[in-house]
Amino acid sequence: MPFGLGKKNTGNVSFNTDITDKEELEEIKKVAHKLDSDEKVLFVAKQMRNIPGGAIISSPNSVFATNKQLVIRNPTMMGMRENIEGIPYDKITSVKLEKGLFSSTVVIRSPGLSELSRLSQSSGLIAWGRGEDGTIDALPKHKAEQLVKIINQQMEFVKKSHQQSSSGTSSIADEITKLAKLKADGLITDEEFTKMKQDLISKK
Repeated sequence: MPFGLGKKNTGNVSFNTDITDKEELEEIKKVAHKLDSDEKVLFVAKQMRNIPGGAIISSPNSVFATNKQLVIRNPTMMGMRENIEGIPYDKITSVKLEKGLFSSTVVIRSPGLSELSRLSQSSGLIAWGRGEDGTIDALPKHKAEQLVKIINQQMEFVKKSHQQSSSGTSSIADEITKLAKLKADGLITDEEFTKMKQDLISKK
């Protein structure tokens, strides 16, 4: 896990020891049922909303970065209904930070986000998409910067993991091809070929 070494448990949820805010810990409990048993919460943030008079209030929208995915908890204003959307890091094609005067916006691009946003809006939930992008707006600047950093780290981690997996699969295929040539040339028997192939596959 490339971000954060310390983690602790609350109930059945594992999360970084950096997360100490009581509201954030309560938010984690609300999405616990959507997380895998080996999933760890790395980061939590709640959106902020400007209201007339210049005051700022917390909206019910929350964002979580885990070691597997980005999770958006998007309830109705009255809290009677909610939608929890998970976007795996390998499905995110880009992420960028848009800085505002008092807050920042994180813009995520991933296939299908426009449809998720449309469904959220039509069902009475708070829309968080913008065309083909998913936008997590009104985040405190330091939170937005940290979120973008974590998403980029996790995207890179997943990319390297996939590359290593593909490389391992290719290596095994290459070795089996070599064994097949040895068998075709009469240098090993059918039985030896079968056994050596099985040994290679079992090491995968």
